[in-house]
Amino acid sequence: MENNSKIPIQNIYYMLSYAYQTLGLSEYQRMDVEQFRNVKDLYIEILKIGLPVLIRGGLIKDYIRESDKTTVIKGKIDINASIKRNALVDKKLVVLYDEFSEDVLLNQILKATVDYLSKSPDISKEYRRFFFGLLPYFSEVTEVELNLVIWKKVRYNRQNIRYQFLIDVCRYLYEELLLDESSAEHWLRQVEDEQRLSSLYEKFVFAFYKRETDYIVTHPQIPWIAGNGFTDALPIMQTDIVLSDGAKTLIVDTKFYSENMATKFVGGNAKQKTANLYQIFTYVNNWIPKDGEIIGGMLLYAKTTGEQQPDHYYNLSGNSISIVTLDLQQDFVSIKEELLNHASRFFKP
Repeated sequence: MENNSKIPIQNIYYMLSYAYQTLGLSEYQRMDVEQFRNVKDLYIEILKIGLPVLIRGGLIKDYIRESDKTTVIKGKIDINASIKRNALVDKKLVVLYDEFSEDVLLNQILKATVDYLSKSPDISKEYRRFFFGLLPYFSEVTEVELNLVIWKKVRYNRQNIRYQFLIDVCRYLYEELLLDESSAEHWLRQVEDEQRLSSLYEKFVFAFYKRETDYIVTHPQIPWIAGNGFTDALPIMQTDIVLSDGAKTLIVDTKFYSENMATKFVGGNAKQKTANLYQIFTYVNNWIPKDGEIIGGMLLYAKTTGEQQPDHYYNLSGNSISIVTLDLQQDFVSIKEELLNHASRFFKP
């Protein structure tokens, strides 16, 4: 079975199941995970099942700011635009108004993905025909070109949260396709390979601890301890996962890399990756503990290769810092045990 992610397809399915409760719906239960040759096939099948369900619920609409040069006054008159566009010469004005429309970013991402799949030579004619049949439902939606930046503009709220799973799957699929089509050098392809599942990995670990343990699981921002109070120019310290039992707090930062250590030259001694270690050390030292609260940090690397990646445990400035790996190639029962053991080592009495 081909699997260029180095992680068994079944494990990726389990990770998706934890990260998105939507995958537990009956519509997805009929999927035979073992049939998929690679992770792209899994994502495409999820979209094939999920898109019709979403469409039946109705595409979301929102108010979109429109601009028009007209003789009919509606909304707000844009005097500056009217002058720049010489609208007054034609006895017209440029007006700004809000229109309730399906032409929103989330629908644009879905349409772009569906359009790609309807033309892709890499999927069966039957599937291309299926996705082509979905395009009329997006007739009022503008065509956009997908890129990695577009997902950074996505914002969710109570009205559109049902889109999150499929929008994220569109992103995972796009990153897989981007990797396949890349003509970059081998080292650059490795960087892309390391990054493409990092978002799913973080979501999975967060959801796992929330569902499988009694810890309080959050992901707050950590304020800087600044003597002069000036923090405007400092970067935001956004945690991935914070576990707490009331007496102890463990700050967890997930890392999806093929190696958890690095060497400066061939044959040199492997060292912890500097930026990652500094990051978790900074998080721990800027966390303001409650009375008697014990603070610790954990860098949780995803192990995706067969090479040995040792776990390390340190006491730095009086705080416990662990640098450990989670083997995503093993069976999922063992993955669950590893995650529980990594946390319990810190929380044990």
